[in-house]
Amino acid sequence: MEVETGAKEAAASKFTLPVDSENKAKSFRLFSFANPHMRTFHLSWISFFTCFVSTFAAAPLVPIIRDNLNLAKADIGNAGVASVSGSIFSRLVMGAVCDLLGPRYGCVFLVMLAAPTVFCMSLIDNAAGYITVRFLIGFSLATFVSCQYWMSTMFNSKIIGTVNGLAAGWGNMGGGATQLIMPLVFHAIKKCGATAFVAWRIAYFVPGMMHIVMGLFVLTLGQDLPDGNLASLQKKGDMKKDKFSKVLWGAVTNYRTWIFVLLVVVSSRHMP
Repeated sequence: MEVETGAKEAAASKFTLPVDSENKAKSFRLFSFANPHMRTFHLSWISFFTCFVSTFAAAPLVPIIRDNLNLAKADIGNAGVASVSGSIFSRLVMGAVCDLLGPRYGCVFLVMLAAPTVFCMSLIDNAAGYITVRFLIGFSLATFVSCQYWMSTMFNSKIIGTVNGLAAGWGNMGGGATQLIMPLVFHAIKKCGATAFVAWRIAYFVPGMMHIVMGLFVLTLGQDLPDGNLASLQKKGDMKKDKFSKVLWGAVTNYRTWIFVLLVVVSSRHMP
């Protein structure tokens, strides 16, 4: 008994924050970047924030984009719906990806795969392209799933509600921040001599680069679980490896999944 207790104490001593028997943090220090708990928190919410910035980056620039692409009112509305509709499908899959590969890879895949679509906004020349690209960028909003999943692996159940609320809330803040970021970038580019129709396209390189930077940070600095990454723990036999079909079937047959889909569909009608 003493040996077992000593082993647990030794394992806990390697963490900056106090942890429980599963090495999940029992406290939350907002201004700390201690690895792995607080570092994971900050990597997670900033990644989610980045995806919100890129998904809604078009909203503050719509007057310019509308004139450049000759968009009708219906095109603008359809693009707004499309931007969040993509996340319906990606969020369903993201849960399974987190179970199979871990939240770190799930987050990295989405953030990095969305980067080319963000850059593609600078190349579109018609309404169909505008709607399609916004739909594809919207897939990145599934980082909400990896964000919440990741928090649950790192923090104790007594504080997970607070941590999840902060991570999700700060991530959603990207939708508001982009209302400031994109116009500032747009006007800065215009001051450098670009026309309005060129400046809005170049402005999209800012959220595109944010995706690449955050993807690299999560890949190199992130960690799936307090004890290490999922793949290495599975190789050691410390964790069981699930089958994709089993995980996906569990998601499809869960009534909560379809309630979530319904809520997203209804809310998408009110998005910019």
